[in-house]
Amino acid sequence: MPLISVEEVLPNVRLGLWRIEESVNTFFSLYPDLEVLKGEIDGYGSVQRRLEVLAVRELLYCMTASSVELYHDKSGKPFLSNGVNIGISHTHGCAAVIMSPSNRVSVDVEYISERVGRVAQRLLRTDENAVSLVEKLLHWCTKETLYKLYSEDSLSLSEMQLLSIDGNEHNGIITARNIRRNATVNVHYRLFDGLALTYVAL
Repeated sequence: MPLISVEEVLPNVRLGLWRIEESVNTFFSLYPDLEVLKGEIDGYGSVQRRLEVLAVRELLYCMTASSVELYHDKSGKPFLSNGVNIGISHTHGCAAVIMSPSNRVSVDVEYISERVGRVAQRLLRTDENAVSLVEKLLHWCTKETLYKLYSEDSLSLSEMQLLSIDGNEHNGIITARNIRRNATVNVHYRLFDGLALTYVAL
């Protein structure tokens, strides 16, 4: 099973990570609880999209030990039938789910590649500084995390500001701000296996 981990990262906040190594057929043969999704994923033309959906659902099953229903509102924000707050992200080869019964949560995971350099000029504010590829990617992941956390605000890139990055080459905390609300939050980050992960709970 390519389950990487399920852990309590903060009080009442659990984070699950799944390494996507299965084929679509393997998912269905190994995890019978996914059978109900066959009709849904047939509507996705991309194999990668099908794998991401299956990985997220199986990770959710591992974290809840039940077949809780996953829905999305009009803005695309996920929510669960049991009322638990949830955040979801996936990238090539990895899926992440964060859950909390009491906190608003958000997560983003991206694989480290040069592609972020192509959007760095649009991504960064004039008062933000990111030189290395990893720094640029942490800016990207943090803003993705904030955007999803404050989905009702539909924040632009310029309305999210990274104030500081405090940590090392493995993990740390990023202080960031929702400028529209003048709200400062601490975003946790991890770098592992060629991936960058950020998550937050309020």
